[in-house]
Amino acid sequence: MRTKLTTLSQAERIAHERDLGRKRKSVERDRQREAGWPIAAMVDRAVVDAVRDFLSADPTGARAIPPEALMRTVALHLLRRSHRAYATGADAVSFTREGVQAALRDRLLTPAKAA
Repeated sequence: MRTKLTTLSQAERIAHERDLGRKRKSVERDRQREAGWPIAAMVDRAVVDAVRDFLSADPTGARAIPPEALMRTVALHLLRRSHRAYATGADAVSFTREGVQAALRDRLLTPAKAA
């Protein structure tokens, strides 16, 4: 039997809305995984790893980081993460070049939300 949302308390409505949001986001992540797109958190970690590689190569920080090299290094880190996941028996995502490029573009070129 279905419960009407109007009979739910405020806390129950909020919990219901959050549950719907979690389910929607889970479906979205599954779709991205099937399309070969890395999720935003994975892109963030790969960007940090790539920047760390550049900074450790030049501890003075005097050298500029070329955007093309940064993108290639981020893609390499995503590939390494996928290989490590596969080697450990975890559910590895097979990224596509287009998916990685689109995820990087979405993550790095989308303006930040106003605080």
